Amino acid sequence: MMSPFQPLSLADRQAGAFPAVAAPRSARPMVASTVTPAPRSPAATPVRPVARATIARRDIRATIAVLPGRGEDPALFDALADRLALDGYLITVVPDGGNRVSSLVEGRVPGVPFVLLGSDTGALAALAMVGSPAVRPDGLVLLGLPLLHLLVAGLPVEEPSPRALPDLPILLLHGAADEISPLPLVRMTTRTAPRAELDVVPGGHDVLTGPGRRCVAARTVLFLESLLDA
Repeated sequence: MMSPFQPLSLADRQAGAFPAVAAPRSARPMVASTVTPAPRSPAATPVRPVARATIARRDIRATIAVLPGRGEDPALFDALADRLALDGYLITVVPDGGNRVSSLVEGRVPGVPFVLLGSDTGALAALAMVGSPAVRPDGLVLLGLPLLHLLVAGLPVEEPSPRALPDLPILLLHGAADEISPLPLVRMTTRTAPRAELDVVPGGHDVLTGPGRRCVAARTVLFLESLLDA
């Protein structure tokens, strides 16, 4: 299976530079061809990343794999990736439809913390991957963790709801007026997780596009810094 990550050119490999974020499929350049390609399944058609900002390998302080939720385009995380790249944090968006575990492993950089950042059902997927010996994240950032089976973008929740949060550093960013996953339910979930931090931001379920969107990058940076200081 093809990796959803763009192979580095020889010049990039020599310079030790890595793309900071994966761009959506619509960002690919169109090339005219007289050959009709064979049909491919969605799982075999990964999103090809386009480098918007680069970080030299020696300057990478932590890597973050982003798992988008229902109806979320990878481009939604561009601003967050650009902001975190300024502090040496490398974000890679892992889209739906591929082998997520192998993609996460490829995105790791040895010797630096590895964090899963999941939004909506991507947060549920991140929680489900914690137990995988191949993933082994050092921390989680969960945006709008869905705890009710309500539709978003016309799509249901397919991942199981967590019975309890894992015992590792977790940052939950949740909208104060979230109607998809009411804040009181999230507070109850964090009561048995001593290493989980819940930050409430203005707005509803879409914390990356709501009035509290500027808080997301700042709070995520503080969380990543705490991992490095631990």
